[in-house]
Order: sequence, then structure tokens, then C-alpha cells
Amino acid sequence: MQVIPQPVDILTNEAQWWFIYNSYTSLILQPPIQCSGKTSSPHTMVIADTEAECEGYIIQNNLN
Repeated sequence: MQVIPQPVDILTNEAQWWFIYNSYTSLILQPPIQCSGKTSSPHTMVIADTEAECEGYIIQNNLN
């Protein structure tokens, strides 16, 4: 699992799961999805191999 504060041009592939959240408010801005592409954001990005890993991170970090 990767946790990337303020990602810039991060490439993901169709097998990876990822989501974006605001680390100050703990608000999930993009729920976990699978898609390929390039992402940049002023918020924190989490990349995982499975949806379950994303959900575990969300629970462990009390994200909404």
C-alpha cells in the first residue's frame, strides 16, 4: 500500500485500487475505485492492491 500526500502525476493501472481523502478533515473525496490513469491532487492518495486493503485503511484511520 502506498500513501501519497499531494500526489503529482501518479500513474495507476486497471488492477490497482485507489482513493483520495482530505487529511485535515478525514473526508473521503473519491471512494475506492479501480482505473488506470494519471492523478494529481492537493489531497492524500492511497493506492492498494485490493479493495479490502482500501477499506481497512479507511477503518483504521477513521475516514468518513
